[in-house]
Amino acid sequence: MSAAEILLLRHGETEWNREGRIQGSKDSPLTELGLRQAEQQARILATHLPDLRRYTCYASPLPRAQRTAAIALGEVVPVTDARLRELDCGAWEGLTPAERAAQFPVLAASCKDDFDLYQNAPGGEGLEKLTLRLRAFLEDMQRPTIIVAHKVVLLVLRGLLTGRDLPALHSLTSPQGVVIRIAEGQETILAKSACVSP
Repeated sequence: MSAAEILLLRHGETEWNREGRIQGSKDSPLTELGLRQAEQQARILATHLPDLRRYTCYASPLPRAQRTAAIALGEVVPVTDARLRELDCGAWEGLTPAERAAQFPVLAASCKDDFDLYQNAPGGEGLEKLTLRLRAFLEDMQRPTIIVAHKVVLLVLRGLLTGRDLPALHSLTSPQGVVIRIAEGQETILAKSACVSP
């Protein structure tokens, strides 16, 4: 295994994911599908990694990530790092798309994709501040590493680790129930027993 190998896991589906609500710094429980996705991540790790104890494991402090880590990592207890918490989305948090459109019609209509929502959330953290805290995390990180975190956090980490800038992240997906492996600046999505290029 390369000393630079990093494995990224997004938490399983939550109730708010299913309802289309932005969670950000808030939380909601994993659904039954979310629990199965975390179990699938455990199987993927067991298939591809002979010994999880060789890795330094980190997780966001938010309960959805902690629950996923407990399932996916089994007996390996991750280091909880607050810098891995999801982007704070301010007034968007807890709202469905319809509720955002009703409460903030002009601003919501101006957002063309998820990244616009994250960047423009009223009272939110913004992607630049998120990037700064994730850069600081990477400087302190011990490798090889497994990280259990969130959609936007993992997208930005993928950009930092593969040399993509923020505009390039708009085209990336952030799947649940898979493991994304990054080594030497290249990423591979591990899904079940198959490997697919992103």
